[in-house]
Amino acid sequence: MQVVINVSKKRFKRAVDRNVIKRRTREVYRLQKQLQLYSSLTDSSKLLLLSVQFIGKQIYDYSFFEKRMTGVFKKLVPLIGISQVEEANGDS
Repeated sequence: MQVVINVSKKRFKRAVDRNVIKRRTREVYRLQKQLQLYSSLTDSSKLLLLSVQFIGKQIYDYSFFEKRMTGVFKKLVPLIGISQVEEANGDS
């Protein structure tokens, strides 16, 4: 499992602002990955690359990031399960 977190330099000129957003995103991912994401991954031999692109125009508080990451995991987990079933059946 690899994660890429990207914040646009065009929207946030100051590195301090970009780093705050990336730190909050990383922390939310770190705390929620075990409960919501890893528990649904049954085949550990597969590589999963997750890219998170922040496209907001302002810096939000931690609770906003937490709520959005939860939503992302809820949408991602069923998609991962579907691809695992297709690969087990030989459909790709």
